[in-house]
Amino acid sequence: MWHRSCLAASLYLMLGGAALAQPAPPDADWPCRQRLVPELTAGGLWNGPPPPADRKWQDDKRIAGLVTSVSSRDLPVDEGKAQLNKFADGVKPAERKVILPEIFAGIVDEVNRQRGEVIARLREMTRRQRDIGDVVAKVTTELQQIPETAEGADAQRRAEIVQRRNYVIRAFEETEHTMRYACEVPVALEARLGDYARLLQGKLGG
Repeated sequence: MWHRSCLAASLYLMLGGAALAQPAPPDADWPCRQRLVPELTAGGLWNGPPPPADRKWQDDKRIAGLVTSVSSRDLPVDEGKAQLNKFADGVKPAERKVILPEIFAGIVDEVNRQRGEVIARLREMTRRQRDIGDVVAKVTTELQQIPETAEGADAQRRAEIVQRRNYVIRAFEETEHTMRYACEVPVALEARLGDYARLLQGKLGG
């Protein structure tokens, strides 16, 4: 059991089980295997006309409400597409080349805002994992200084250190689980943006 715990501590110090099999990322605070894209742009997804320079999507309550709704991570993509489809069908064909690009620009803004929050949180968790790794190393050193055969006060102190070390390792494992889930969020948001771009572009022709 002791040897297994020592091995686990060594792995924890490497900052992330999944990262052990991956090359070191360029950004030391980026824990995901996916390449970090700090901000998405419409250029790679949108082939339609640009949004009007003299309009802001936030100023139109209908558009702002739609953008906020369909951009929400809590809304299934299919429901978001249904909302966009219904809205676009209610726009006169002559106006679609102005309004639909404006809607997409708003969605890009909202998706980037959400992605930015998730990316910041992931970086924060990576730094926390690094700190926890330092604590594991320190506690493991303390533990190694007390023989397993210790008795009396030393045995009690060793038991307390083991308990503290296990608590820290559990905290690391819980954060690692959260990070694995959070790493999928930016990817899912980018896919959502692509789905919406294709739908709205399909509506530009009437």
